[in-house]
Amino acid sequence: MIRDKKIENYMKIIYQLKRNGPVRGAYIARELGVTKPTVSATIRELVDEGFIVVLEDKTIELTEKGQKTAERIMERYQIIYSFLVELGVDKYVAEEDASSIEHYLSDDSIQAFTALKSYLTFIRKAPFRAEE
Repeated sequence: MIRDKKIENYMKIIYQLKRNGPVRGAYIARELGVTKPTVSATIRELVDEGFIVVLEDKTIELTEKGQKTAERIMERYQIIYSFLVELGVDKYVAEEDASSIEHYLSDDSIQAFTALKSYLTFIRKAPFRAEE
């Protein structure tokens, strides 16, 4: 897993933008609230790392490596987000917190969140049985 918060954020934004059509540096800048030169520098890093390619028309595509990495980042985010919402945290707060927390948790901790969430879901759905 990448351990660079900036790179992870770019990967997540590219993945999300891609669902709505072609991705351009200006769209990334708008989403992240950064300048186009800042995006250009990070785009070069992502190209060098093999996560993305920039096509002739300047649109950005995830490579196979980039797609797998972005999906994994999104999965980690979704696990934390859904766990927080399940605990009653406001969706907007959960979104912000999940975006921060996802960068710092180990895979083991993510697995523990998943197991605990599954357990809590099971307990909530289990039929009540009164002791006789």
